[in-house]
Amino acid sequence: MILEIQEKTGASIRKICQVLHVPRSGFYHAAQSTEMQRLDGKIADRIEIIFKENRSRYGYRRIWREIIEEGWICSPRRVRRLMKKRSLRAISPKKFIPKTSDGKALEPAPNLLKHRPLPQLPNEVWTADITYIPSRIGWLYLAIVMDLYSRKILGWKLANHMRSELVLQSFEEALDSTGDIPKSAIFHSDRGSQYGSHAFRRALKRAGFCQSMSARSNPYDNAWTESFFGSFKREMLQKGSFDNFQDAQTATFEYINGYYNTHRKHSALGYMTPVAFERKTLIENQTLLTQCV
Repeated sequence: MILEIQEKTGASIRKICQVLHVPRSGFYHAAQSTEMQRLDGKIADRIEIIFKENRSRYGYRRIWREIIEEGWICSPRRVRRLMKKRSLRAISPKKFIPKTSDGKALEPAPNLLKHRPLPQLPNEVWTADITYIPSRIGWLYLAIVMDLYSRKILGWKLANHMRSELVLQSFEEALDSTGDIPKSAIFHSDRGSQYGSHAFRRALKRAGFCQSMSARSNPYDNAWTESFFGSFKREMLQKGSFDNFQDAQTATFEYINGYYNTHRKHSALGYMTPVAFERKTLIENQTLLTQCV
């Protein structure tokens, strides 16, 4: 307060202390930073770097995970306080008009995930969906394939149409990015006509997948891909839309391949990245095999 008064009036510290009837020694003692305040400053500096590296996408919980992994002794509450003090606020959700599948798949497949526990290994269950992406040249459409075990995006395709080729190409990319698919692996989607097309079902059969579909107009049956799309739109569409197709294509590649799979900590994975979570599983399995030999 004394410094604020000095800045506004230009008066000396001595004069202000006399007027306020406070000793100058008390002012100078209070002006000195304590050890706790200096530590707060160091932690806050690191928090700000992490926040900016993640392009304002991280809230205090994810930043706290980063901080403690680096060896700092710090509580989530402290991180939240320091972020608030520096006005570091994570990107907040924008409202989007919900778009759903046409639900016109012929002979829809049963929901094989209903009452089934989450997979324990990679490539046991893949989930897929399509979402609308706004751009200044009109709607674009993003199809993804996710490994439900690690939440890793295995394949994706962006196009200006919603024909069956869109989901077929995202599925083919997912196949190219993985190794052996276990027998009776499950591929789960909504009841969109793209996933019910003859071409797509032939591709699933060749790859050895059993097809599974959500109930009609029920996004909660495929909440995992819906969650990804929510994060993507929240973190990438703060300007409202992409400029054109190339802008959307480049940004989507950078987000999925350069950030989401490899750097973004996922709360459902114990705040690990999808790639790190898969690597942990691989190491654990190799260790188990070594012990059994």
